[in-house]
Amino acid sequence: MIVITTDHAGHDPDRFTLPGEVRPYWEVPARADALLAAVLAAGLPTRPAADHGLQPIGRVHDAGYLAFLQTAYARWQALPGSGPILRAQAYAVRHKARRPEAVLGQAGYYLSSLSAPIVAATWSAAVGAASAAVEAADAVAGGERFAYALCRPPGHHAHTDMAGGFCYLNNAAIGAQRLLDRGGGPVAILDFDVHHGNGTQQIFYERDDVHYVSVHGDPAGLYPWFAGYADETGQGRGLGWNLNLPLPPGARDDAFTAAIARGLDAIAASRPSALIVSVGFDAQEGDPAANLSVGTEGFRTAGSLVAAAGVPTVLIQEGGYLVERLGANLTAFLAGLGVIR
Repeated sequence: MIVITTDHAGHDPDRFTLPGEVRPYWEVPARADALLAAVLAAGLPTRPAADHGLQPIGRVHDAGYLAFLQTAYARWQALPGSGPILRAQAYAVRHKARRPEAVLGQAGYYLSSLSAPIVAATWSAAVGAASAAVEAADAVAGGERFAYALCRPPGHHAHTDMAGGFCYLNNAAIGAQRLLDRGGGPVAILDFDVHHGNGTQQIFYERDDVHYVSVHGDPAGLYPWFAGYADETGQGRGLGWNLNLPLPPGARDDAFTAAIARGLDAIAASRPSALIVSVGFDAQEGDPAANLSVGTEGFRTAGSLVAAAGVPTVLIQEGGYLVERLGANLTAFLAGLGVIR
């Protein structure tokens, strides 16, 4: 089953990028368009995500953070001289983390970087993506073998109470929690986006009901910089339930797929009732946001490895910013998975 979100196109911060800014905003609506075109070309049936409300989102995210995301743009527009995009003017760094009341102060408290600005449609797009993840999780909980949530914006950098890296709501974490709430046993998350899912790790780091495994570029030289190292293995009850498998710059298909196989072996040992896969295609060679060198056949192999795990699986779309390669990579991954021929 393929679940799509129809509310994402208005979330397009790149429209407001000014001449002379450091870089364009790579997380653009064309990403979802390319992925949807590939799904349709493969003849797979799709359905738009229903509105599942805020309850499943609130199972993962802080209430104050959700209130900020929901109201920030309108509060920003009420200020004199406001423009079409809300960015933080200062950030809540260590030792200076008091939560302010002003919207600009809260922007610095809840938004971790310039990579998560807010425009008029950001909230509705994020909720639509989360709803797609909930619906896909419900389908797998109801007996489907695979379900794919074509989420935009992505989610794995979103913490309990902080946005970053193009992410506002953590779709994979929301999907995992939904599976648990539907009565499943332990859930595993395999994340092979080229950037470590620091938000997903934070959400489950002290829990022993979600096993998080991430295959990604070494954060010593890649976003998110401050998380994703091999010595981060969980804490408290979650000790041993977090596995990071960072790869060196330029790693190709063989290293990428070997790490995925190793991660799936670790997941199998925890005997999960279901698997969430954070599907990122930014390990693709030439992706503007990354530094690995994976090709289409690497993603095909990744799909076959996930299929061989034999666990009911929810696919959650994350990154991938070389738009012209997204369709081919998704098609290859789904073919490896056995969803298409």
